[in-house]
Amino acid sequence: MNKSSIVFALVALSAVLAGCEKEVRSVEWYKANDTERMAVIRECKENADKLNKTENCINAKKANREILNAGSGGK
Repeated sequence: MNKSSIVFALVALSAVLAGCEKEVRSVEWYKANDTERMAVIRECKENADKLNKTENCINAKKANREILNAGSGGK
């Protein structure tokens, strides 16, 4: 393989991988979508080393904390 073929292959692979990323959902969206929030939190726990710092994990966990805090009177 020549250098330009390798560069093209890497660019194509990057484009495919970027297309596989999930859409980033907001904290408010996760608060309104219980099933999806819990599924993301479960996935984040199962793959913590890979996913914990992704925006979806952060937003789903924040939404869950806000819901729990609202249920406890904010204490």
